[in-house]
Amino acid sequence: MKQYVIIITLISTLLGGSSCKEWLKVDSEDRIMEDALFQSESGFFTALNGVYVHLLNTNLYGRTLTAGTFDILAQYYDTTKPLNSHTYRSLANFELQAKKDAVADTWKEAYFLIANINTILEHCENDRSVLSESNYELIKGECLALRAMLHFEMFRIFGPIYSYEPGKVCIPYSDDTEKNVKPLLSAIDVVDKILTDLNQAENLLLNVDPVITKGPQSSAEGNNRLRYRNLRLNYFAVQALTARVYLYAGNTTEAGRYARKVISGASKFFPFATREQVNGQAATGTVNREAEDRIFSSEVLFGAYNTQRSTDIYDKLFSNKLELKNLLTMTENGVKALYDDEGDLRTCHFQALRDIEANDGRFFVKYGFVTDGDLGYASIIPILRISEMYLIVAECEKSLTWVNDLRSARKAAQVSSGGSLDGSIEDEYVREFIGEGQLFWYYKRKGITEIPRLYNRSAGDMKIELSNYQFDLPDKELAERE
Repeated sequence: MKQYVIIITLISTLLGGSSCKEWLKVDSEDRIMEDALFQSESGFFTALNGVYVHLLNTNLYGRTLTAGTFDILAQYYDTTKPLNSHTYRSLANFELQAKKDAVADTWKEAYFLIANINTILEHCENDRSVLSESNYELIKGECLALRAMLHFEMFRIFGPIYSYEPGKVCIPYSDDTEKNVKPLLSAIDVVDKILTDLNQAENLLLNVDPVITKGPQSSAEGNNRLRYRNLRLNYFAVQALTARVYLYAGNTTEAGRYARKVISGASKFFPFATREQVNGQAATGTVNREAEDRIFSSEVLFGAYNTQRSTDIYDKLFSNKLELKNLLTMTENGVKALYDDEGDLRTCHFQALRDIEANDGRFFVKYGFVTDGDLGYASIIPILRISEMYLIVAECEKSLTWVNDLRSARKAAQVSSGGSLDGSIEDEYVREFIGEGQLFWYYKRKGITEIPRLYNRSAGDMKIELSNYQFDLPDKELAERE
C-alpha cells in the first residue's frame, strides 16, 4: 500500500512540513502559499488529500464518530466496573458535562475542515482554468459531498430529533469562505442544504467517477488519483449517504429509492464479504485469526485509511492490556445475546482473551492488529457500507426479505415473518455497526427512550429523556454568538 505513504509525504513536502492544521490557512500571511498551491492540478489533489487525512483526527472518524463516544452512549460497553471509577462512566450515563466534553473538539475539527473544503471549492471556480473538465467535476463533487457529510454529522449530534422538531434552530451551514459567524438554521433548512450539496455532488460525479464502471480499483496500478475509490467519497458512497440523510429526515420514499440505486449499481463492485475473506484464508491461504478481515472490507463503500488504526483505536479503547477503568468491553452475557446464530460471520468481532488482572473475558477486536497481505483492510475504518442499504430498504418498504438477504450474507439463519419487523431491523443495526457509531443515531431517529444495556442484557434497559439525544453547542461557539 505504498501509495498512501506517497500521498502523505506529498502533502508534507509541498507545504514545507507544516502541521495538518496549517495546510490551508486562510489568514492573509498565508494567502501567497494558498494561491500557489492551486496553480496546478496536483496542488488541488494535494489539498483534497489533506481533507481525507484530517478525517482521521481522533475527534472525527479516527475515534469519536466511529468506535468511541456514540457507541458508548448506545450502551454497547460495560462501564459499571471498576465501581464508580470507569473513565467513560459519566458519558455512558448521559451526564451533561461529559457529553459536552466528548464532542466539543468534534465541532471544532469538523468546522475547521469544512472551512478548508470551502477554500478548495472557491479555488475550483477562481482557478478553473487550471483543471481539466473531468478533474473539476471530480474534485468539486467530492468536496461538496464531504461538506455535506460533515454537516450531517454535526446535525445528528447538535440537532433535534428531526421527526419531533424539524423547525428547531440548531447549527450553522458553512458554505463559503467568509469568516463571519453564520446564523443557526432550522433542522429542516440544514437537511435541505445537505441534500442540495449531495445532489450536486452526485450529478458532478456521474460522468467522471470510474467507480461507476470499474469499481473501487483497489490496486496500485494506473493513475493513483482515480484508484482506491472506496477511500474517497465516490459516486455510490454519495448515493448511500443521501439515502441515510433521507431516512434520518423521515422521507422513506426517497431513502428507499436511493438505497435501491446503491444496491443495484454497486453490489457487483462491493460484494458481501465471504467466509474465506473474513477468516483470513483469502489473505494467507489458510484460516488465520491474525489475518481476519473483520471489517468486511469488500463491502465498504467509503472508509478512512489509517495505518495506525490498531494503535489509535484498539490500543486506546479495547485492548486486553488496558487498565480496567479505561477498557470498553461486554460481559459474556452481552456477547452471547448479541448473536442468535453461532455461524454468524460477525462473531469474529469478539475474542476470548485475558485482562491484566488475569480474568477471562470477551474482547472487541474489530480494529485489532491483523496482517492483510497488502489487501489494505488492516487500515480501513468503515464510514459507509452497502449492508446499511439493505436495512434502509427493509424499513422503507416494510419488507423482511431485505433483512434476511443481509442475514444470509452473514451466514445467519433466516428470521420468520411472525416476529416484529422493526425488532429484526434493530437487531441487525446492533450487530452490524458495532465500532462504527451508527446504532445511537438509529435510537435517536426513532426517539427510543428505553435503550437496551447491550453489554449485559440482564441489567435491563436504560431509561432516558428525549432531550438527552441533543447535545449543547460548545461553550466557545456560544461565546462567539453573544
